[in-house]
Order: sequence, then C-alpha cells, then structure tokens
Amino acid sequence: TTTGGLLGIITAVRSLYPVRNAKVTIFKGDYDNMEIIDTDIANESGRTKIFTLPTPEKALSLEEDNQTIPYATYNMLVESDGYIKNIHLNIPVFSGVTSLQQSNLILEETAGEDKKPQIFDESQNYDL
Repeated sequence: TTTGGLLGIITAVRSLYPVRNAKVTIFKGDYDNMEIIDTDIANESGRTKIFTLPTPEKALSLEEDNQTIPYATYNMLVESDGYIKNIHLNIPVFSGVTSLQQSNLILEETAGEDKKPQIFDESQNYDL
C-alpha cells in the first residue's frame, strides 16, 4: 500500500481570510454514517496538517486496460463556529502527491435561513 497527502486550506469571505481553529474531518462513506479517518484543527493560516492517506499504487495508471482507479477518494467535513459547514466529496488523492483542498466557508449571518451544510462534489474524470 502506498500513501498520498491531503492538505486542507480553510478560508472565508471569497477566500480572502484564513479561518483559524476550523475543525477538519477526513472521512469515507456518507455524511450521516461516516467512517472517520482523521481530524485536525486549522492553524492561524487556515491550513491543516498534511493528512497521510492510503492510495493505490502509482503504477496502476501506467497499465493498459486497467479497470482500477489509480487514486483514492476521500471526503472532508469543515466546521467552525459562526460558519455554515462545508462537505467536500470525492477528493482525489494520488500516491506520492499532496492534494490541496480549499474550502471557503460562508458566515451563518449572511446565509439567511438556509443553514444546511454546503456540499461540493470534487469528482472528475482524470485521463491518465
């Protein structure tokens, strides 16, 4: 098994200001029934530690007719007092690479009555 990294960058107000002390949870599965992999608190720059996560072998991307996806996907929950939660789904993490995931939080006071978590699907097709 190989590993890749995932670094959360937590901001607010159109990505202008870092959000310190935001809780970031890396998980698999559904939000309502999550399998928590790791958590961290964002520093004064709004950055988390680099989460080290299991990934498939890099060599899988070089094999012709390979049906196995050569990267792992993880989900990220971002929570901070006074902000609406963000949930990022299907973040790709490749072997030997640190992925950066930005999460721009919205202040609860500017969101009106809709305080439901914002959900972002980060999945894409990668032509490897």
